[in-house]
Amino acid sequence: MPSANTIGQLAEEKLDNFRKRTEAEVEELHRQRTPKEWAAVVADMYVTVATLLANFDHAEQAEHDQQDIGGCLASCRQTYRLENPPPGFAGVLADAILQGSYQPASEIAVAASLGLLAGVCGRAFEIPTGKDCALYIILVAKSGVGKEAIHEGIPAMIELSEIPEASYFVQPVDFASGPALQKRILATPGFLNLQGEFGKKLRRMSSLKDAPMQELRNVMTRAYSKDMMDGIEYSNNEKNLPKVKWPALSFLGETTPGTFTEALTPDMMEDGTLSRFNIITYDGDWQQPNRDRSPYRLTPDHLEKWRAIIRRALPYQGTVHTPERRIQVEYGSDSTKDRLERFETECGTMLHNIEDESERQVYNRAALKAFKIASLLAIADNPERPMIFNDHAEWAIGVIRRDIAAFVERKESGDVGKNDDARTLKVKKIMTDYIKGKVSPSYKVDPRMIEQGVLPRFYLQNRIGINNQAFNSHPQGHVAALDATIKNLIDNGNLMELAKPAAVESYGFHGRCFRVLSIE
Repeated sequence: MPSANTIGQLAEEKLDNFRKRTEAEVEELHRQRTPKEWAAVVADMYVTVATLLANFDHAEQAEHDQQDIGGCLASCRQTYRLENPPPGFAGVLADAILQGSYQPASEIAVAASLGLLAGVCGRAFEIPTGKDCALYIILVAKSGVGKEAIHEGIPAMIELSEIPEASYFVQPVDFASGPALQKRILATPGFLNLQGEFGKKLRRMSSLKDAPMQELRNVMTRAYSKDMMDGIEYSNNEKNLPKVKWPALSFLGETTPGTFTEALTPDMMEDGTLSRFNIITYDGDWQQPNRDRSPYRLTPDHLEKWRAIIRRALPYQGTVHTPERRIQVEYGSDSTKDRLERFETECGTMLHNIEDESERQVYNRAALKAFKIASLLAIADNPERPMIFNDHAEWAIGVIRRDIAAFVERKESGDVGKNDDARTLKVKKIMTDYIKGKVSPSYKVDPRMIEQGVLPRFYLQNRIGINNQAFNSHPQGHVAALDATIKNLIDNGNLMELAKPAAVESYGFHGRCFRVLSIE
């Protein structure tokens, strides 16, 4: 209901008073009230606004005031904080995607913003070392946590520009083979390919027996950071496609952790396929959705800046009348140049000291990916003369360091590789979680066994599953592989098998079980 301080005033004065009161109290109300109380405040505002507007005789004036109040009410909606946002205008794009998402998640919004910028700017601009700005990104997150934001938010940001030609920058196409992708690159170089559930296709790409996916893998490998994409010739010359310079394919696909892990075969690691990808991991779970979300939008000033970026890149979109030179991204300072070059040297030193080929690949293109991301941030801030500054470089390097750390964690958890070491690491990771009490009730393990560090064999087998490539690759199958790994851990003093009578007497358990002695 209207507050007491509006009684006896004219409608215009009431509206002015309402505006002043609302603007002064919005921030304080956000801070003090719970979401339920805040919803009641907003509902009260709606009643007040409806009452005030009903007193106006002129429809035009009422419509004008309705727009003003709509903006005020929009500011009252819950906003979500972008964690570790990209600096500058790239962060503005990420935040717009976050606020428009049904299930907002910072990592997902950041992945979407980087993919969007790479799709638009990948071909037109050149990083300081002479390569394009295209990116390959895989978003790894659980099901039902908001990954659809990349499929909704990216096209929405393109449509928001109201530039028809901009639609070519984003192509949500499921390419069934390498030749299909190559034809599209030759026809429309410089675009972002959006893929849903890419993990299943990545798993197929890891199988040397899947010929179509091996072709696709080959084309993606050849298109990455190359200056030229080979053309295609047919017996019918009219169907020939000439080679094209700066193919600049960008890619953004999403998958779940389990499906992604199954694709981490030694072959995929050692030939450099996965080293081309930026892996962005979101560990969060389902959260309350943003049911009061507003459409994807930018302020007028931000929208004009977004249009300027797109217009700057459009001349490089086609295959004819393409400018002779790409737009050069420069260093903004000597310290920025030094920071990126030191990271490149650091990665090179790691390559020199690591023998494991799969781990070497993590560092192989790490510096190149940092240069690309830093350049995209610079382009977003100034498309006319992009310059990388320290904040761009530091944020980009941070992204790559998190990518490397996630790979090392997967490797130490036994999720990378197919040999005995990988299987041992996998079981040790399960043992570690078990003695810390990280056991889902769905496994129905006796709580006394968990408390006393007694590990049932069935729990190990169920946790590993039937799709773990390290165990499936064993010549005698995953069951024999598990038994061999358990025996090795018993021999090494990590596990001790309990006698069946003791297990039955203590826990009423009739299967094989083992006491955890050490995880070292």
